[in-house]
Amino acid sequence: MKPASVPVLVLVPPTWIGGLGTMRSLGRLGVPVYGLAHRRRLVPNASRYCAGTFPVGEEGRPLGKPEELVEGLIRAGKRLGAGAILLAGTDEWAVFIAEHADALERYFRFPRMPAELVAALASKDGLNRLAGLHNVATPQVARPRNADDAAMLATTLRYPVILKPLVSRPDVTFKAVAADSAALLRAYRTMEEAPDAPNVMLQEYIPGRDEDVWMFNGYFDSQSNCLMGLTGRKLRQQPVHMGHCSLGVCRQNHAVIKTTVRFLHAVGYCGIVDIGYRFDHRDGQYKILDVNPRLGGAFRLFVDANGLDVVRALYLDLTDQPVPMVLPQDGRRWLREDSELLSLWQYRRSDGLRIREWIHSLRGVKETATFSLSDPLPFIASMWKLALQTIQGKWRRRAEKRSAARLRLSTQAANPTVVTK
Repeated sequence: MKPASVPVLVLVPPTWIGGLGTMRSLGRLGVPVYGLAHRRRLVPNASRYCAGTFPVGEEGRPLGKPEELVEGLIRAGKRLGAGAILLAGTDEWAVFIAEHADALERYFRFPRMPAELVAALASKDGLNRLAGLHNVATPQVARPRNADDAAMLATTLRYPVILKPLVSRPDVTFKAVAADSAALLRAYRTMEEAPDAPNVMLQEYIPGRDEDVWMFNGYFDSQSNCLMGLTGRKLRQQPVHMGHCSLGVCRQNHAVIKTTVRFLHAVGYCGIVDIGYRFDHRDGQYKILDVNPRLGGAFRLFVDANGLDVVRALYLDLTDQPVPMVLPQDGRRWLREDSELLSLWQYRRSDGLRIREWIHSLRGVKETATFSLSDPLPFIASMWKLALQTIQGKWRRRAEKRSAARLRLSTQAANPTVVTK
């Protein structure tokens, strides 16, 4: 790799681990990596590999007037120097870059794609449409237009059904599995953002184990050629059975790789991509669950024998350096510490996971999301946040119990029961 003189600006909420992974991956090679400013100091941007921050958007999201956000990025580009690399870490930022590529291209390098393609892949109904056009298997989906439409669909669907955000955002991560129509409508009311724009999708829930969930992490060049592609399995998730990867293992799955390369080449995709699949034992197909047209949080699971990951592949390609042949590391494990601690407790309750089994499953872990002896602050920040959330959750549950008890007492006082002998 040539001397690293081209800086990188990663657009991701500072509390997300994708930004930290980028800073460490490229920073250890001498590449200056910048992030977005945050109101709290103790976040992953506290990493020693963070070269600096820029105050663009709010809480790491592209909130505000588009022209002001573009101006903020242009100011950052002028400070970094023409030709800096712009890297999206959320679906929102990926769509924003694609929509304003003409203005940003004067100051940054980034993979260019039609905004319509990025938006379609980032939305569940758009992905379902594209997958259908290119003969890629997906779970059946339905998009309710409003509460009445959801009630009608609830009587026709095959259960269980999973409810997901139609468009994912950093502040919208809630998912639910409904066993019947009543549970579906309760979850829908919780997730509905607005009566005329609910942002809720109903998706067929494919039965199986966590090990049936596969991930593809790759990088495609400007001609939609796959320069790097690795696959892995989710061993545990957070929340359990339907969340992000808390413990994963690299395993080359040639069927998933073949499907992904064919699909993304056909639609003209370029850049980093993070894709989820689930194997359906009922018909023997790998079904695509979602396509994230940007950097994934668990991308450091997918590191080859020479240390190549998708961020390094993008950096090499955009700086006109050859991307070496990928040498898979089957068996490499990666975990996210805060999520794995929560998963341990939850899997013990739901699946009877024993401590001995949990410890055994950690063999082969080569890297964790935040812990590093040479870069300790991100781990401290992560554990501090987990402790605060745990304490706040306990206080909230206690307050809810006290409120429910007071309500029962007031109801009994208003409606006393007369006991006769």
